[in-house]
Amino acid sequence: MEKETKMLNCKDVIEKIWWAIPPIFIVFVFFPLLHYWGAFECISFESYVRTLKFLVIDEPAPIFFHSYFIFGFMCVGYYVSRQKGLMLRIVIPIILAIFGMFIEIVAMFVIYPPH
Repeated sequence: MEKETKMLNCKDVIEKIWWAIPPIFIVFVFFPLLHYWGAFECISFESYVRTLKFLVIDEPAPIFFHSYFIFGFMCVGYYVSRQKGLMLRIVIPIILAIFGMFIEIVAMFVIYPPH
């Protein structure tokens, strides 16, 4: 009986920790890589000012736009998988967050069309 209680407590701790990992990973890994990759599309002296303008001035709006879609879809994934097994509660939010990222990229092309 005591061993089962310890296993249930361990499972609860894993679920609580795992709930925080995808948002932290998306905020501190996906956002910077996505924005810096988009900012440094061509490296030359002429694009230096444009790159700095993108990183300093135009950065806040796309970050909030990314977070709305990615975290929105991730929250839907958490809500849908709340009564499922542990593996589905881990996988479904990640898949929906990646799906939200792709929808956000399409929406960015619609709102901010390339020149």
